[in-house]
Amino acid sequence: MSAEHPRVARSSLACLPCRSRHLKCDGKRPFCSRCSTSGKLCQYAKSRRGGLDRAALAARREAQLAQKSSAAPVSSLSSTNASSDTISVSCVLESPPLTVDLESLSSDAVLEASHGEEAFDIDQDWLQSSTLSPAALPSPPIDINGDALLEAYYSRFHAFHPCVLPKRDLERFSCHPEIRSRLAPVLAVIRMIGAVYTRSPDLNQLRDHLHDCLIKAKPDDPFIVQARLLYSVPLYWQGDKVSAQQQMDSAISIARQIGMFQKEFATDNGYGDPVLQESWRRTWWQLYVVDGFYAGTTKTTPFETKDIEATVELPCKESEYESGIIPPSKTLDGFDSREFAFEKNDFSSFAYLIGSVRCAALALDVVTKGLSRNSSPVIVDSADSIIEGYLLLLPEERKQVISKSGEVDELMFQAIMAINASVIGLHRPFSDLRFDPVESVSSCSTDPPSNTSSSELVNIHTVRSLQAIQSQVRLLALPVRPFCHTPFITCMISVGTLGLLSACKFLYKGRELAVARDRIRMAIGCLRAIGDIWPQTARNLQEIQTIARDVLGIGPKMTPEGVQQHGKANSPNLNHGMLDSTKPLADLTSGFTPWDTLEELEPDMCLWFNLGATDK
Repeated sequence: MSAEHPRVARSSLACLPCRSRHLKCDGKRPFCSRCSTSGKLCQYAKSRRGGLDRAALAARREAQLAQKSSAAPVSSLSSTNASSDTISVSCVLESPPLTVDLESLSSDAVLEASHGEEAFDIDQDWLQSSTLSPAALPSPPIDINGDALLEAYYSRFHAFHPCVLPKRDLERFSCHPEIRSRLAPVLAVIRMIGAVYTRSPDLNQLRDHLHDCLIKAKPDDPFIVQARLLYSVPLYWQGDKVSAQQQMDSAISIARQIGMFQKEFATDNGYGDPVLQESWRRTWWQLYVVDGFYAGTTKTTPFETKDIEATVELPCKESEYESGIIPPSKTLDGFDSREFAFEKNDFSSFAYLIGSVRCAALALDVVTKGLSRNSSPVIVDSADSIIEGYLLLLPEERKQVISKSGEVDELMFQAIMAINASVIGLHRPFSDLRFDPVESVSSCSTDPPSNTSSSELVNIHTVRSLQAIQSQVRLLALPVRPFCHTPFITCMISVGTLGLLSACKFLYKGRELAVARDRIRMAIGCLRAIGDIWPQTARNLQEIQTIARDVLGIGPKMTPEGVQQHGKANSPNLNHGMLDSTKPLADLTSGFTPWDTLEELEPDMCLWFNLGATDK
């Protein structure tokens, strides 16, 4: 080796975080430069050098063992629910993972293992000190590298509801001495959702493990809010709506109790880490968004978070969150007054999704009150102006839901789908897109207006409904395959498809009818893609198919008695009239081939890529 490039020996004074990640450490006290820059907790292991010799260490260990044998035994590691005093210290030591047994490891073994220039700077004194008793020792590190289920979650679900830590930061915090044990419920739900997408045979075991993690975790931990929020999603879309609501109610209750909706919460609970602070902000707003989605999907779930005066700041852009470079946060007040800003104020897609749900909440209030056609001007003057204001103030870059590289902005996709579903829900009751009684079969449909008197604004309502439907169709036709989005768009698609079916029956003729039938085909195909993962969407798809057969005159029509009897309580079966709600979920979805019925809807398929010229 040349003199210009002398060999640099690895320092034995490296801090524990740098050692765990095999990073170069300058050894500065009390905090090394790397930890100070990244905002991580910097800790050093006590050195054994200059301490007791082997004989003294052995004598002290004998005394400690005698004292321990006379005291009550410790049955487990409280922070990790381990079954013995054995701990893994691979996040602390610089070597490959090592298991240290406090009962059997001798002082000589510790000294021999630490022999040489690259010795571990850790000893019995550190392991057995009163401040690090077996019950208080750091929890075992969480091995998440190369986890196929975790990879599936981040590649196929995280972008839909991005509140948990980015993958890189999750790996970083899995070695944090104060946080890694608290991550157990979040990691459990991540792996369970990953198992859904990979169709893992271990799904039931993963669900049981998640339940154990939720039971053992500290009940007021903000990580529990993340875990229960995310857990409610697969529960609902796998058909267990009661349990999904329980998880959601618990998440909201904990978030309110710990003040997660307040601005100070993220800073007070973020350990000085900007990414973790951003994750807390995102958790509250994701809770708000999903709560709104449930309210819009079920039509019966109360939108509890809607009336909470949140002061928490808005989430940053997704690219900033993933990179870890978090800019100063923007406020909800700034978003609400963005039309008065002279300079360009670039809010994130997440912020516009929040704004979309807030607008949809007003639409939901109007629809659930069952306004009649005579109340049409009220909608135009109040709720509709808010929705139109949102759409008009949407920046051009946010309207471009797909990038030049073909990546979809999932949050803007949800925002625009939701706002258009709200427009349809607002205007269709007062339009010429009349309701067919068979629509009551759909769990996503709204009740028809009780008053059918004419309105001078009927054409406005009809045009706005059709425009919103076409906007949804353009999103569904984005050239990205496979079609994979959050299951919450199921009812958004269904609402637009029901309106399009009404247009086929009451408005369209000739070429317009053919184009609309092609759009219905595409919407059903999109529902099918989601239904391949989520059984509840598969049920909703069967509902839409049965309605379509009846409205378009394909096959036997449902009798009024059949519609009244089943209504929204059950889902229709294409072959036998109705689904048997007592059958297991697997029986309802096995052998399900939506395309068999889809081919009956329109034998002459037209390519969507030709629709642009047709619409002109």
